Amino acid sequence: MDNNEKGTHFFRQLGQYLWEKRRDLILWLIWTGTQAIVFAFYRIDFEPLIYASMLGIVAGGLFFVRGFARWRKRQQELQLLSQMLDEKVLPLPAPHDLSEKNYQTLIRRLAEARQADLRENEQKQAAMIDFYTLWVHQIKTPIAAMRLLLQTDGEVASSQLLGELTRIEGYSEMVLSYMRLQSDETDYIFRKTAVDPLIRKTLRRFARLFIGGKLSVSFEGTGLEVVTDEKWLLIVLEQVISNAVKYTPPGGRVSITAKGNSLMIADTGIGIRQEDLPRVFERGYTGFNGRGERHSSGLGLYLCREIMDRLGGKILLDSAPGKGCQVTLVFPERMEGYE
Repeated sequence: MDNNEKGTHFFRQLGQYLWEKRRDLILWLIWTGTQAIVFAFYRIDFEPLIYASMLGIVAGGLFFVRGFARWRKRQQELQLLSQMLDEKVLPLPAPHDLSEKNYQTLIRRLAEARQADLRENEQKQAAMIDFYTLWVHQIKTPIAAMRLLLQTDGEVASSQLLGELTRIEGYSEMVLSYMRLQSDETDYIFRKTAVDPLIRKTLRRFARLFIGGKLSVSFEGTGLEVVTDEKWLLIVLEQVISNAVKYTPPGGRVSITAKGNSLMIADTGIGIRQEDLPRVFERGYTGFNGRGERHSSGLGLYLCREIMDRLGGKILLDSAPGKGCQVTLVFPERMEGYE
């Protein structure tokens, strides 16, 4: 900035300061004018008034220069601070009065809230990246299986291809469900819902997987009715039954029963080790079985727990290696607005 620009900037700041202090200047002029009127009304010599006014102008000028210097310095500090908004802690100058102190307190709280929002967004972004990374690895397995089936000599069994396609559809719906869960605009429609039609719909969808895996199903109807969101409960049922099919060897069995306000889905699969049970609902945790199968992402049960929490229920899991697994969906006995 050259001398001309500096001079222009200085006079611009001076004009801004005078405009801010216009009330004080107007009050001073009114006070001086009132004194002059009083002196004239009582025919008092104006010399004392002029002398007092000159002293007032000198003293006021000194205060004005000092005030303008402090004001100009404060503006420079604020301009510098405006360039440091990304800092976690703003080095605010010492307040001059109570109002400025209160404003600085407000600014610090706003800065803390902004940093908290930034951290939350960073965590959400990292979680989203982790989710999609795991999901991509998971969906690659059925795609690779379909590729091998198509390269096999001879006629490819359509049921096998359809079975792998069903897995891909399930994984695609999983990621869509995860995205909807992350949205603040997710709507839940709670109404009294019969669970059996949802179970039958899920079993029909995975029928080819049951047939391909030579698995049997024990389901005679539960008569269970709960207050829930039908769409989200269906997602949970599909994920739990899909896991039962995935980890149950040929000749195994999947049983679906109910007791009270709980739905139990049990299988005769490979089971889960005791040390893995406390963490099976964590996002991305696959445990020993998942590492061995190499096609588990650890997303399904995590998604089920998130959904059940939002539906006001909970999901429990009991298992032992070689003895299968039982998943229990516990629904709330009553919800607000429903009896």
